[in-house]
Amino acid sequence: MMFDSFEAYDVQETRRISREEGERAGRIEGEQLYLIKQVIKRIIKNISVSQIAADLLEPLDTIQPIYDLAMKQAPDFDAEKILNQLTSLNTSSIIR
Repeated sequence: MMFDSFEAYDVQETRRISREEGERAGRIEGEQLYLIKQVIKRIIKNISVSQIAADLLEPLDTIQPIYDLAMKQAPDFDAEKILNQLTSLNTSSIIR
């Protein structure tokens, strides 16, 4: 009677799911960091934000926030810092 509603807990499955989620998050972060570095390279070459978006085959609304944050840092660009700022911007917009 005490265990009628007991549901088994699969530790191995939980670990596998957690590991996959962590790998996916790391992959997404790596892709974002690569994109930020590509934007920075083009800013250094004085390429406009609309041309950067076209070159990278990304929507302008994806590139514009990266471009704006990078321009605030010029000429001392820090891709990691931009990624952290983008992450905090996205987090704060989700919370609102």
